[in-house]
Amino acid sequence: MKLKHKRPVFVTILAAVFLWIGCLGTLFFPVILFTGGTALLWQQIASGVIHSEFWLRITSYLFVSIWFLFYVAYAFIGFGLWKLRNWARKALLALMGFLAVISIFALPFFVKQAAVAVSSIIGITVFCAWIAWYLKRPRVCFAFGEWQSIHDGDLPTEPPPGLSRWGKVWVAAAIVASFGLWVGSLMFAVESMFHSSEIYTMTIKEAQSSHCVSNTLGVPITTGWMSTGDINEGINEGYANLNIPLHGSRESGHLELVAEKSDGAWMIKSLSLVHESERIQIEPPDTKSSCH
Repeated sequence: MKLKHKRPVFVTILAAVFLWIGCLGTLFFPVILFTGGTALLWQQIASGVIHSEFWLRITSYLFVSIWFLFYVAYAFIGFGLWKLRNWARKALLALMGFLAVISIFALPFFVKQAAVAVSSIIGITVFCAWIAWYLKRPRVCFAFGEWQSIHDGDLPTEPPPGLSRWGKVWVAAAIVASFGLWVGSLMFAVESMFHSSEIYTMTIKEAQSSHCVSNTLGVPITTGWMSTGDINEGINEGYANLNIPLHGSRESGHLELVAEKSDGAWMIKSLSLVHESERIQIEPPDTKSSCH
């Protein structure tokens, strides 16, 4: 006789998420396809790696097909998880392994910034590993009907015991540590993107050559971490709005930058040094300032 099991709470959440993504994606995917969104996305992803127009078109068709099949697979897996079908649990385990492997081997080729690629790999593999660990838990396996008997082949009628109190503490600590590792790598990736940009380098050189900055903060002038703002850069056009921390031998402050890129060249529109409650305009030069 087949026992009816209670669906674990997190399995219910996973099932709802997969059903929502799969059904909604399957319905709206044709709209994205016919508006050209998928082709444009693939061109942005692969144009730096695939330079042949023919192969770019062929791989675009493959990319679109796999994308749509993933939506369909998500819907089926969500339905299977909701019904506590063990094939859905195994399919989700296989999907998590596939995503982890693909991220490790594919992202370094398609993501230009190494720090961003590493951060993405960490985030995806950690997420997949935790999902896989949960799906392999004895109580979850029991809910899906995959019994592992320990008493002479008898099938248990009660779910196995869950984690002990200390076990829950260690798991919670490991989850927090995993999340912290991903957030830390993401922050490092964002900072590395700023540091490697042309406008960032130009701004630091401008600040280091400014008598206003050196007289206020002291030399040598070094940059700090935790820059904020955004850079949107294309081949010919772009803009930047950054807040960059600076440290001198005496004081610390931060730069506030507004810049635009036109015809492939960056131009600083506004650059100011903020020190305590004082704001010193560096670019364009303030003729009223004693620094100039």
